[in-house]
Amino acid sequence: MKVIHLPTAVGGNASGLARAERQLGLQSDVLILSEGFKYPADKVLFNHPINTPLRKVTSLWPRLREMILLADEYDVFHFNFGTSLIDHPNWGLPLADLAYFSKKGKIIVTYNGCDARQKFPTMQRTTIAACHDSACYGGGCNSGEIDRERRKKIQLFSKYADAIFALNPDLLYFLPEKSKFLPYTISRWNDIEIQPYFQHSGKIQIVHAPTNRIAKGSAYILAALDRLKQSHGEQFELRIIENKSHAEALAIYQQADLIIDQVLIGWYGAFAVECMKMGKPVMVYIREEDLHFIPEQMAKSCLDAFIRVTPETIYAKLVEIVENNEMLLNFRKKGLEYVLKWHDPLSVAKITNKVYLG
Repeated sequence: MKVIHLPTAVGGNASGLARAERQLGLQSDVLILSEGFKYPADKVLFNHPINTPLRKVTSLWPRLREMILLADEYDVFHFNFGTSLIDHPNWGLPLADLAYFSKKGKIIVTYNGCDARQKFPTMQRTTIAACHDSACYGGGCNSGEIDRERRKKIQLFSKYADAIFALNPDLLYFLPEKSKFLPYTISRWNDIEIQPYFQHSGKIQIVHAPTNRIAKGSAYILAALDRLKQSHGEQFELRIIENKSHAEALAIYQQADLIIDQVLIGWYGAFAVECMKMGKPVMVYIREEDLHFIPEQMAKSCLDAFIRVTPETIYAKLVEIVENNEMLLNFRKKGLEYVLKWHDPLSVAKITNKVYLG
């Protein structure tokens, strides 16, 4: 069986999953439009971002040509981030290639986050969410038009897709009933080694990587750390990871004693998985009311594996940790058990392989 993951490798999920599917005997490849995220791919269609009207127009023919080639070569077309090769809602061509691909093989789609998440329903459902900030992602969702486009595209995938996955539990509020939760995979799982644990007598090394400051609630995190600096400044050091290559960031994570992910989204992503694979305790906000979407045992383990906080409780939890850093060892152990059980790409690939064969 031949599987193609396309047209983006956002978060490295497609890359990690494809490599694991190969271990199961599938021919599984990754095609991306451009190398914006620098995750491994078997084919890059363009050597520049497709982010201007002119480039979108000039890229249409190469995309059509690639669509025909892929349709003749592969049996399963696994789309990512709720998009496809020819996806131009502004031209009246949302997911225009799905009908063609559906005649050639199975269609699978994985939703990664704000490709399915919608602003106003999220604001109505929960008080803790980045959607409450009108500046999130530049305010693009404020008019409601992007949410309407998302709903139209979800309907199209519902029509053509043989299976729909979501990497974040809350996305399943917006997706068809047949959709299922799928744990993250990461692109360099086998290259990330478990780091030795050191009981520090000196300062705790705290790392935060605000890939999107508003979405991750970095303002709350940094405010709490500023308070901590005033009260316990001699007991920790902070590293903010921005504008670093993936390799540089991983090297810094290796030196951390505590990783702070986010306090608004309600779940975690590739960053947390990478760090937990190293044996690093991760502090994060987990929205408990969303956990009914994931396997029951995973939900139970999740509650113990993370140092769980909200914007209101993060400072108190940080104080607790710096005053008793031995508690980090317990979260290291629980986090390692959790990530090795639920995020091993080979285990996730067995889930997708079963769907491909079904």
